[in-house]
Amino acid sequence: MNPGQNFACLFLKGKSMQAVNSYKVLVVEDEGLIAHDIATRLEALGHQVVATVATAEEAVEQAAGADVVLMDIRIDGPRDGIVAAQEVRARHHVPVVFLTAHADRATLERAKAAEPFGYITKPLGPASLHTSIELAVYKHRMERQLEEQEAWYRTTLASVAEAVVVVDNFGRIRTLNRAAEAFSGWIAANAIGQRLESVVRLVEEESGHDLGDPAPLAVLRGAPVPLDHGLRLISRSGREIAVEGTVAPVRSASENLLGVVLTLRDVSTRRWEERQLRQAQRVEAAGRLAAQISAEYASLVQIIRSRTALLARQLGDYAPAQNALEEIRAAAIAAEEVTEKLAGLGARHLVQPEIVSLNAILRRMSKPIEMAAGSRVITAIQPEPGAGRIKADPSQIEQVIMNLVLHACAVIPEGGRLLIQSGRAEAPRHRALASFAAFRLTYAIAEPDPDHLFDPAGSGQDGLALSLAHSIAAEHGGYLTARSNSEGTRIELLLPHVNEESHPPELASGAGQSRTVLLVDGRDRVRAQLHKFFESAGYNLLEASDREEAAALGQVHEGILDLLIADAADTDPILSELRAKHPDLDVLTMVDLPETSPREIRRPFTQQALLERTASLLERREALRVTPAASPIEMEIQTE
Repeated sequence: MNPGQNFACLFLKGKSMQAVNSYKVLVVEDEGLIAHDIATRLEALGHQVVATVATAEEAVEQAAGADVVLMDIRIDGPRDGIVAAQEVRARHHVPVVFLTAHADRATLERAKAAEPFGYITKPLGPASLHTSIELAVYKHRMERQLEEQEAWYRTTLASVAEAVVVVDNFGRIRTLNRAAEAFSGWIAANAIGQRLESVVRLVEEESGHDLGDPAPLAVLRGAPVPLDHGLRLISRSGREIAVEGTVAPVRSASENLLGVVLTLRDVSTRRWEERQLRQAQRVEAAGRLAAQISAEYASLVQIIRSRTALLARQLGDYAPAQNALEEIRAAAIAAEEVTEKLAGLGARHLVQPEIVSLNAILRRMSKPIEMAAGSRVITAIQPEPGAGRIKADPSQIEQVIMNLVLHACAVIPEGGRLLIQSGRAEAPRHRALASFAAFRLTYAIAEPDPDHLFDPAGSGQDGLALSLAHSIAAEHGGYLTARSNSEGTRIELLLPHVNEESHPPELASGAGQSRTVLLVDGRDRVRAQLHKFFESAGYNLLEASDREEAAALGQVHEGILDLLIADAADTDPILSELRAKHPDLDVLTMVDLPETSPREIRRPFTQQALLERTASLLERREALRVTPAASPIEMEIQTE
């Protein structure tokens, strides 16, 4: 019996030192006798020896099936055990324990770079071998658990909607999540190491003063500090976001300060809704009061007018008295007009809605707007083709627009510019539910108090006009808002879109009727995204989830159907159903194999690529229509 076997027999008799756990161990040792001795000892401890190898290449290959690797630093081949350990850790994530007779400083420093889980000097002691393996496996297990926890925390941090910024105890950023990147405009790689206040700039809304670094206050209090008093975050690009949040200190188990965590959430939607609610409440309260006052004053004005007429008849031709009575009569007429306006402000307006295009309203009003502005104000009207259609009383919407234009012209100095635009918008309250047609009015004069711009005023040309405009917008389910800064004021009127599929498409500006495309796709979210994208480009997109729905939709559609976009398996059945009613219907087929013609588009594709292919097909078809006397051969060549 050799010394190693003798040791094993003696060791197995000691119950207190017998291995509790059994692990698969790879031995990397180029000295055969030493490798055999180590393997014998491991088996005596109850472990399974996967293999004994002598080179780095063999170690990397065999390590995949081991729980722990015992690695001699000095092994055969061009790469030593330290290099082999680094490759084993990188490829297999298996813990490595070094075995070496060299304990000099240089070797130790090199060994540290491989991040070993143990370092045993030869000759091996029985306790050190057993303990090193147990500790290595335990430390490796703890490390993997920590990595998994970090992965969970990292993914959770990246996915939350709130901005999260982690700052060390020196006030420098350690990390920030994706929401914080979007809020601040900083990329995490560039923000790390920067001062918190240089990346996250918080400004008080009322005073406009910078809040500075909120971390010291949380450290001083030793508890989370809420940040909920009208703050705005100014991003790197200058974009402003209304925010609320919390800054909280982070302490270790021993109460040592590690840093702070700043969390911020976007409350722009809530603030917008609160302003809209306050504004609507003010206008409604003022309207009720105005209606009450007008009712009381109407009777008084009527008494004045009747008594004035009586005095005029009694005094006859007495000139001085007649002049005074005429002035009283004129004042009574003016007072009666005011009371009528007050009564109209408090009354609900009779709406006679119809489906209209916001751009069509603007086109009709272009001349009156220019006449209202006159030569003293430069006007520019820029309708966007995809502004959409609304269900509204056209006369009342025209009144709202004219009231806004007259107000702007009244405050703009001579030579000023008035910009009128239309487009699409999403009100924060309905961000995920509905879209709006937007009328925007911009002029280079800062309103002193935009939040109260639509409150009823007692004097001025538009004392009640803006308040009446706000009431009309609210009755149509829309919003009327004003924002002002040092560069000027922007008034925005939002009116809900109608379902475009059930109504004829809007006339595109300067291009005749917009093209109608029938899309067949079973994915609801994909259809919704493409619907919005195609409409913004001026197309009328009809959606169907399958071939039956597409055929039914095409049959009930009254206008021209220009293009069908569908899967290869659905195009022929749908075309056979719709050719009779839509003989000129063209087709774009979605395929999974390489394209064989311009009428195919291979998945996956972007929405921009789909739009470009659609436009190309429709333009080509239009060119073929206008080409005179094209022969069948020429048409086939042009098509291909």
